[in-house]
Amino acid sequence: MKKVVAVFSLITICYACGSSNAEVKKPISINVNPQINAGHKVAVADTAKASGTQATAAAPAKDGKALIAGSDCLACHQETNKLVGPAYAEVAKKYKEADIPKLVKKIIDGGSGVWGEIPMPPHASLAHDDVEAMVKYILTIK
Repeated sequence: MKKVVAVFSLITICYACGSSNAEVKKPISINVNPQINAGHKVAVADTAKASGTQATAAAPAKDGKALIAGSDCLACHQETNKLVGPAYAEVAKKYKEADIPKLVKKIIDGGSGVWGEIPMPPHASLAHDDVEAMVKYILTIK
């Protein structure tokens, strides 16, 4: 009898987890000031559902400095001092606005050799527009 109940329970759980026709929604992160809500992300679809409005694609945040503060970049980089990777001021000296697409690709794909032997890991989970905003901010640091 216990085996029958166990098998029936397993089938019920599998059916409940895998047979939904509901649309799968990926939450869209909204970057906020990390000092205010460190680690909290808001799903746009959930916010729209709570307010009773229809959600559309959220525009990515364009504040490069805030995006950097909310990412893992500061674990290896600082604005004026070399840490594991180069200082942002050194990057700004070496590259110009025409290099933005190249730098965006390098951040997303990762790479090594330009600033030494330690490779920069890929950041494939970052949105292209967000990385572009980060790079544009970095190039303003002198």
